[in-house]
Amino acid sequence: MSLNSKREDVNESNTQNKVSLQKTDAITVLRAGHGALAEIEGLRGLVIRGLFLNYFIFFVATLVLNGLFYYQVLSPVINWLFGGGDGFWASVGTVVLWSIQLTVAAVIALVALRFSVELMSFWHQSLVSRIIQNFRQIEDPAFSLKAWWADLKYIVKEALKSCLFPLLLLVVGMTPVIGLPLVFVLESHLLGRQSVIVYLESLTNPEEATELRKRWRWLPVRIGWLPTILAFIPFIGWLFLPLTLTYEVLGFAFLVEKSRNS
Repeated sequence: MSLNSKREDVNESNTQNKVSLQKTDAITVLRAGHGALAEIEGLRGLVIRGLFLNYFIFFVATLVLNGLFYYQVLSPVINWLFGGGDGFWASVGTVVLWSIQLTVAAVIALVALRFSVELMSFWHQSLVSRIIQNFRQIEDPAFSLKAWWADLKYIVKEALKSCLFPLLLLVVGMTPVIGLPLVFVLESHLLGRQSVIVYLESLTNPEEATELRKRWRWLPVRIGWLPTILAFIPFIGWLFLPLTLTYEVLGFAFLVEKSRNS
């Protein structure tokens, strides 16, 4: 380990107890994200490029999955069951087809959104590193193609797993009385967890990351309730979800680093 790395670890260990986020919530983090964009030069351009990539992935995945489902699955089945032409049963088939297609399209859009949002964590790491460098000197890790490929595979795997979460939460939501509140809490934890995890993965001191992970065990729920509300609002809320998550990732890192230096 280099001398600079040792000094950095000692510095992180000394400042660990100074991190105070007791009053942190979604609104506080969102405002801090806006402050980070205004204060740190070059950060806004990175955010805009990343959001463009996220929306591109979201729209392409939504169109491709809907097209595959319509042409390869739904349309052939409906034509086989109801037949074609202009008859009565063909008209009934058309109604059934579009009723199913619109419902599935909404589910596919939500799944594609979760996939694109999870992929954003790869880009969020560079944003958080930029914020940390604004407050203190850190050693840039040496580039390794093997490490980069391992990180990419991990993120893609997590993104694919996140596609199942909306379906699982839909099943949980069917539980009488406690279903919807339980779904809200779980979704808040999952969406708020991104801000915490991205910051912790940017730390070079594993012991500090482990300690802070324990101290911030319930923090994701306080951060994630606002993105969860957006996730419950079809289409319009989904469009604002990536932007809100990005602001929260930036804001959380910004608040922690300001706390370290206060």
